[in-house]
Amino acid sequence: MSKPEPSPRTLARRSILSLCIALCGLGSLSEAADKPGIRIFGEVNLNFRSSDFVELRVPVDFPPEFWEPGDDGVYLRTVDPGDHYELSDVELGIEAVFAEKLAGQVLVHVEDLYNRNPTSLDDRVFVRELWLRYGTVDGRNRRLDPWAWYLSLGKSARFARQEVRHLESYGLWGTAVNRFEIAQLQLGVNLGGNLYLRAQAGIAGPLFMRDVNALAGDNGTPERVPGNNNPKYNSGFPILYDARPENFELDGETEIGGGIGWRSARDDGSAAIDLLAWYFGRTLAEAPEIEGTFYQGDLELLRGAGMPLPFEGDEKWEAGLNVEWKLNRWVGFVQLVRQDIASLERQGLEVEMAYHIPFPPAFAAWDEPVFNWIRPAVRYSEIDNDFRVTGPFITPSMFWDWAKLDVGVRIGIVRSSDLTVEYSFNEATLLNGKTLEPNEWLVSWRIFW
Repeated sequence: MSKPEPSPRTLARRSILSLCIALCGLGSLSEAADKPGIRIFGEVNLNFRSSDFVELRVPVDFPPEFWEPGDDGVYLRTVDPGDHYELSDVELGIEAVFAEKLAGQVLVHVEDLYNRNPTSLDDRVFVRELWLRYGTVDGRNRRLDPWAWYLSLGKSARFARQEVRHLESYGLWGTAVNRFEIAQLQLGVNLGGNLYLRAQAGIAGPLFMRDVNALAGDNGTPERVPGNNNPKYNSGFPILYDARPENFELDGETEIGGGIGWRSARDDGSAAIDLLAWYFGRTLAEAPEIEGTFYQGDLELLRGAGMPLPFEGDEKWEAGLNVEWKLNRWVGFVQLVRQDIASLERQGLEVEMAYHIPFPPAFAAWDEPVFNWIRPAVRYSEIDNDFRVTGPFITPSMFWDWAKLDVGVRIGIVRSSDLTVEYSFNEATLLNGKTLEPNEWLVSWRIFW
């Protein structure tokens, strides 16, 4: 009897393992040749999360088989209200430098509870980054290397994403447009000492929906079908966002992006300012499948099971301006965004600031200084919709105007561990002018190496 063919997912995981082994081997060869070699790194995130319970009855008369037990209709509810202790993520990575300008990286996430969608059924193990790069990449807050360039191939972040978040949570636009890495070819070129260009072509994740807080929520999972509506997690109050693409699937629509930037920085890196204007565009697919849910993304999501949003066409684009700056201990990031999803237009901004305060360690433990620094941070983000919805829709939170204020502090415990305490103030404005406030505490203990 012949052996059954391995599934595509099994083949993908074997490929990942093979590539990790290859990177280790090549990195060892580089070290043997007195060249930069291999670095193995990782991170573990432990969380305490306290989410306020908020609910809203959807103004659509669904039949009783769509209701949860004891309800009188269909409700949007906080994903997982109350107090919870969670192992949210384990990251394992390998970075290898093969030659002076040739490098590669593999980054695998295990569990990654806060980046799963649907929360209860998405992959527990998936590849966040897998790329090879040739060329020179400029360091943050440093002068540009005149006329340097790089070419990157694989799964990596959009060039417009905020590189460093000073809180563990995400802002509204950090979730909506740049949250996940995509399979892409990316090119960067410096035009002298201040100007630079970026370009990429890749396969973006499908347009889908998720809550604005830590957990995405369950929408369309097997426990949320008519006659069997008893989900592990509630729906949350979802906004439209680009979901995580499946590993190594290249059957989506091609997304094209470009940007032009300007940077000025002191030689010692103590002060810098970086401006980047960017654009991404693609054609929405008809009905891409999303693992773990019977809902489909892109245009089928906008059709809303027969109760559509007022969309037209199939083109999606977003344009923005990033401003990142550093002035001694102050750092900041501003992002202005304008987005068009099949003629559903929305706009807004995201602003984050942090202040780094070093101080003498309180004491030492195991030859490590304890409590070395503290970094207060604040982030404000908002989404304003420029389209009107006059009829019913299955998930009305997608067209509400949102404002989110995240306030917190990160504390350096020891050299390889920090603690972040933050609170998210949410304000969603309904069409009738009323507001909902699904607020949340998040305490994150991060251990990294």
